[in-house]
Amino acid sequence: MQYSNSKSNILSADVHVSEGINNVVIIPREKSDRYSLRSALRTAFPKVTFFMSNGGISLNSQDALLLMENPPGINLQWSLGAKQFVEKRAEIRSVYAEVKKTVDDLIEKGKSLAEGMLNGIDISSLDSHQVVNVAAMTVSNGFGLCVFDEQGAGKTVTTIFAYDVLVERDQIDIALIIAPKSMVGEWPKDIKRFKGDLYKVTTINGTSAQKRAALSSGADIFITNYETTVNMEAELTTLLRRYRGRAVLVVDESYFIKNRDSKRTQSLRRLREWSGRAFVLCGTPAPNSPVDLVEQFNLVDMGVTFENVKLPDDRAEALPIVRRAINERGLYVRHLKQDVLPDLPEKRFHTVYVPLAEKQREIYLKVLQGYVKDLSSTNDESFKKQLGHFLAQRSALLQICSNPTSVVSDYQETPAKLLVLDDILDDLIRVKGEKVVLWSYYRTSLDALVKRYKKYHLVRYDGTVSSVEERQQAVNMFQDDPSVSLFIGNAAAAGAGLTLHRARFTIYESFSDQAAHYLQSLDRTHRRGQDRDVEYIILLADETIEIKQYQTLQSKQNAARDLLGDNVKESPTRDLLLNEAIEAAKVLNLDII
Repeated sequence: MQYSNSKSNILSADVHVSEGINNVVIIPREKSDRYSLRSALRTAFPKVTFFMSNGGISLNSQDALLLMENPPGINLQWSLGAKQFVEKRAEIRSVYAEVKKTVDDLIEKGKSLAEGMLNGIDISSLDSHQVVNVAAMTVSNGFGLCVFDEQGAGKTVTTIFAYDVLVERDQIDIALIIAPKSMVGEWPKDIKRFKGDLYKVTTINGTSAQKRAALSSGADIFITNYETTVNMEAELTTLLRRYRGRAVLVVDESYFIKNRDSKRTQSLRRLREWSGRAFVLCGTPAPNSPVDLVEQFNLVDMGVTFENVKLPDDRAEALPIVRRAINERGLYVRHLKQDVLPDLPEKRFHTVYVPLAEKQREIYLKVLQGYVKDLSSTNDESFKKQLGHFLAQRSALLQICSNPTSVVSDYQETPAKLLVLDDILDDLIRVKGEKVVLWSYYRTSLDALVKRYKKYHLVRYDGTVSSVEERQQAVNMFQDDPSVSLFIGNAAAAGAGLTLHRARFTIYESFSDQAAHYLQSLDRTHRRGQDRDVEYIILLADETIEIKQYQTLQSKQNAARDLLGDNVKESPTRDLLLNEAIEAAKVLNLDII
């Protein structure tokens, strides 16, 4: 049966992928045919749900496959992108159960099964868990994997070997690796380390002309950052389309794509359409909320894991739902350092509560009073409208805990944490000859730290060091030059991927409010190659909201571990045992000092 409009012409429409690549949208050639088109589609497919949206009629990929396989009496012109959108998802669904079972078997049976699947491949340099990962990443009918191994367990080397296996089997031709800026320079070094000059590797950075030249270089492996992915999406799409599905997309530190509506997530989802496989790599994939995992899985399986899963806004309510989805359908591997690197030294945490200096405390109390007054005098509706203002006030309080200069320009007093750091660094560096990693979050604080401690021949790694070459030089100097004793960095810029294991002491002067930055930075010193116990010194401004902020970071860390089923053996801390003992004493009404 053919469907006509009021002019007795056959209805005609174009089929595209909707904005955000969530659905297929059918757009009539004549705007006036929109309702006639929906009526005709409903008649032909009464069990399919059609939505009026995006100037046309929207439907999901499974229902769109019905239209493709059973064309109605409507002139539908499918765009190449829409056709591929539907066919790729149908292909993934057809093999999903088989691939899931293979990955589950590999996790259960381990290296023995993996070695059989990698027969003829030289994997002698890999650890047992890395062999399992490579086998899972290269399942013959696979389409990707989430590699959530803890930081330092070797996700990069696993990916390099997986790429090599897929090339050896003639299943892919190129890899496009998307990484944070701090990691762009690390990938070529590791590829050369493990594969020598076997592959031509290029980084897409520099000026626009340099980036275009890199894209035309005929390389086997292309490496770039998230910003370039957004700015040069069209050029990257052209690159991937040229290889007709024989490209693998690698997304390093994939927590960067946890937000579905962000530009980087949308760009990567569109690039995924032209990639045969996708690997997402992250040791801390859910730093803030269980929902952080959704888009990372979507990038690999194009929506299968979380298909028809409704997630509540409340994080506590969402946690068991997300856990169930990834356990039942998620394609991922997760290895902890304590299990795969049993000889790695211990790590210990020391919390130092620092009373604010006299003037610093006055400023803090004044700002806090204003903050409390403003919060008390508003209602929920007004609060939502002024959220930015309140967050700025909270940020100002945290900056005062570190260094009030950014809030009060004529502040002359030495901030309390600097005085404490003077003694700690003198003891560790001058007396004991140790190298130290010092993390700080605020630009004013970083400037003050660099100026005050230049005598230790320090290197700096934060947003002020923009070039990949300068950042890499800072890491190399700290690692290799005995005269460089101090690494001062911002965990937001340097927390991911770097190896700083020449130091065993890490100090936190202030924190980002993003749990991912903190969690990533913890493992810069505690990783493969470290042969001494690692010590963390946490400086917290006493009797301030900074203490609560740190507790929140720890809570998020524990929640993320629970979500992924981590069985972590943590050594008890002094603070934990002391607080527990004090609470026990209070129950018995004991007098305690």
